[in-house]
Amino acid sequence: MSRKRKARSRKGGAPSAPRPASSASPAPAAPPARRVRSFRLRLDITALELASGHDGLLRGAPEPVLLVAAYLLFPPDPGAPPPAPGAPAGLTPPRPLGRTLVRFSAPQGRFPAVLTLRGPLSFKARARARDDDRILLLVLAVEEDTGKEVERLYAHLADAKHLRLWDLDAPVPAPSTLAELIAAPYLQGHAAPARVGVLDDGGDLRDTCRGDDFVGASAALVSTARHEDALRFHVVSADGRNDWTAVTAVSVD
Repeated sequence: MSRKRKARSRKGGAPSAPRPASSASPAPAAPPARRVRSFRLRLDITALELASGHDGLLRGAPEPVLLVAAYLLFPPDPGAPPPAPGAPAGLTPPRPLGRTLVRFSAPQGRFPAVLTLRGPLSFKARARARDDDRILLLVLAVEEDTGKEVERLYAHLADAKHLRLWDLDAPVPAPSTLAELIAAPYLQGHAAPARVGVLDDGGDLRDTCRGDDFVGASAALVSTARHEDALRFHVVSADGRNDWTAVTAVSVD
């Protein structure tokens, strides 16, 4: 007589059904990390060319002052949320690299004139940057009388939040924060700096400077890669009576 074998059952009841294959797609590969390197910026101011100059009726020759500042700008991050409705996404605030001030002696004789220094005044800065970061160089030109506006502007250059710039050649002014200038068309691929308008805490410097006379401003974007260049920062006052060009040499290594 044969014995009936009892069917073995798995502990816990009926055998489980096979798990369906996962339909989730693999996570996308992370983009390659951008290379970071240290760089040194040097800007030598060698001369100021005055095609014309004016300091008001019966006030003599102008007393030129240049205020120079440099900022490190960063490209936008497409994956970052916009900071506010309608604002560009992923903009990192600029990093100030430093500032300097140059006072020239009043020109003697007739115009045009070239004002020189005993030796080049050098502005230097060091930082770390990626290949697609950019350096913004900003030059403000002021005809100094009381010195109060020179003092105020020099203080404000330490923090980019005070400033908005726009292309003076544009048919309609469109002021931008300094962070947005990394994508400004008028600063892309140009060998020469561009003349710009400046808002300082919302006020146009052509209207708000009182103790001193604002002549103009000029800006350039330069690469963080190793290079040398000669840049001429040209400014013209609103009435056309002051037409100045700062002659500089820029190097990054």
